[in-house]
Amino acid sequence: MSQNAENEQNGPVAFVNIFTLKPGKLDEFIALQKINLDRSVGNVPGWRGSRLHRAIDGDTAIMISTFDSVADHKRVHQTQGFAEHIAKVGPLIESVTPAYYQVVHEVKQA
Repeated sequence: MSQNAENEQNGPVAFVNIFTLKPGKLDEFIALQKINLDRSVGNVPGWRGSRLHRAIDGDTAIMISTFDSVADHKRVHQTQGFAEHIAKVGPLIESVTPAYYQVVHEVKQA
């Protein structure tokens, strides 16, 4: 079975993006990402939520988004809203490292 087929069956999946921003663009990137995430609540089928992290001492950010399936995440990329968001944040980004992950173990503080 292919990795994508396994993800579709086993969901949820986490999509992790590591963003390296152009010098001095981290704050602007974070502000735009926060607006986009807040606007997405209740409007993105299959999206369970996201956590956005910024590096304390650098020009990088990490966003971890959870979806019911890989297909749900890919569907977001086909929307007009996503295209408009990318047009705004794209010029701020030096590089992006994206990947899908599955939860294999989780421990929560009581």
